[in-house]
Amino acid sequence: MKDFSSYLPITKWARSYNRDWLRPDIIAGITLGAFTIPEVIAFVSLANLPPEVGLYSALIALLVYVIFGSSRQLSVGPTSTISILVGSTLGSLLIVNAAQYLMMASLIAVAAGILAFISWTFRLGFIVKFISKTVLTGFLAGIALFIASGQLPKLFGITGTTGNFFERMYYLFMHIGQTNLYTLAIGVGGIIFLYVATKRFPKLPNTLFLVLGSILLITLTNLASLGVHLVGYIPPGLPGVIIPDPNLIDINVLLTLAATVFLVSYIEGYLFAEEYAAKHRYKVDGNQELLALGLSNIAVGLFQGLPIGGSLSRTAVNEESGAKTQLAGGVSALVILLVLLLFTGLFYNLPEAILAAIVLYVIKALVDIPHLKTIYKFSKIEFTIAIATLLSVLFLGALQGIVIGVILSIMGLLRNMYNPDVVILGRIPGTDQFLDVKRHPESEIISHTLVVRVDGSQIFLNTDSVKNTIIDLVDNKFKDTKLFVLDFEASAFIDYSGIQMLEELNDELKLRGIKIKAANMHGHLRDSIRKSRLEQEIVDSTICLSIEDCIEKWDTENKK
Repeated sequence: MKDFSSYLPITKWARSYNRDWLRPDIIAGITLGAFTIPEVIAFVSLANLPPEVGLYSALIALLVYVIFGSSRQLSVGPTSTISILVGSTLGSLLIVNAAQYLMMASLIAVAAGILAFISWTFRLGFIVKFISKTVLTGFLAGIALFIASGQLPKLFGITGTTGNFFERMYYLFMHIGQTNLYTLAIGVGGIIFLYVATKRFPKLPNTLFLVLGSILLITLTNLASLGVHLVGYIPPGLPGVIIPDPNLIDINVLLTLAATVFLVSYIEGYLFAEEYAAKHRYKVDGNQELLALGLSNIAVGLFQGLPIGGSLSRTAVNEESGAKTQLAGGVSALVILLVLLLFTGLFYNLPEAILAAIVLYVIKALVDIPHLKTIYKFSKIEFTIAIATLLSVLFLGALQGIVIGVILSIMGLLRNMYNPDVVILGRIPGTDQFLDVKRHPESEIISHTLVVRVDGSQIFLNTDSVKNTIIDLVDNKFKDTKLFVLDFEASAFIDYSGIQMLEELNDELKLRGIKIKAANMHGHLRDSIRKSRLEQEIVDSTICLSIEDCIEKWDTENKK
């Protein structure tokens, strides 16, 4: 039984805290807080929620993660991906009551947190592999374009866009004449400012400077009266505790959305945390991150927030600002707390076009063209899966898009498992090394001997394919075969169907007068075969340890 403190990383890093880290942690925390405030206000607008929800969510998530998180640099809170998942799904339900809509968003956070907590209980940290990087690349690119289609109208000062990516872009095109030039100038100016300032001063809270500058501009001019939309009133104070009603949402929608939010938030957060942990030479605990994510989301949901995850942009700011430990995240939470208590009125004159500019600038990194090119060069099938995922997001929505991407990815995996390569091996002259004859034309086929390697585990999906391929080889191209050697070097696992296939293959080869032997069979495979009638026929634990051994063994048997 583990000691309770082992589940609290704060007890470890706090005990060994170096006083020299305090100053950089405080500076990084203040910088991160200044960057977080405008970004989370912008991101929660993607979920069609008011600005204060973003501040509540970031505050609670950061405080919980300081205690339970294992990454020193990861910053958690609302993200563009999760916000659009929530916004696009709940938005399709046509909920009129704003309080009920917020309650639903909080319910999703609690449900996603419970799923993470259950996964932690059963030590399911490996589920980070459930969504392949191919699917994630296509999904994030689709999400970025989908988000852009919702933010561009705000940049132009046009209201009323709904639907999928193409419907939104069509609406923008048809109503381009309604553009508010003052709004457009503010938004485009904001994007230009972020681009230039980030290039020249990457370590400064440029987003905060933009927000404060735009507020000052609105305060000193009459632009608000010229149709420039503002954020408006943000209530001061802290959120109250709520208990979301699980009956608010259809159970199928609730579970599907919560599971998707959980997987995306965990995978993104873990990847970001792992990247910076490798850079700073320490390790993050995948299962501990499940606990931190679960408790953060549950707490956020109980305090009127929306689901949270790890943010790449804010994590980068935290690391570049010199964060040494999780304390930096705690300091940033205190900055947000201060704003909630004293300075929410400051954001009344914040133009919505500036929030759109911030979102558009941040999400451009999600469309990873170089990575898509790399995937294309590596595998046309995986590239097709990435593009199919992207298009599914654009046509059908974020939730449906990632589900389709995962299904396609699994189908691609099953296709490879169903039809593994059956490779013919030949001996390299002057050695006892056997290699693929197609890749190594210099290799030689041994007289009356067929050596085959199956590149993959023998399981129920592929047993017929493997057996039929081998029978076809001995019946046609290698009719003179007297010894058949099956190389298990590339086979990690064999199931009951695989054992039955070997028994049937042995019977078929016996009828043709062919002896079968196994080579390079590791312990687990030997244990599996010993449970069948094949043990004495193809397993030789003392001699047939390699292909060459099998051939020598057969030669010796024939001389007797």
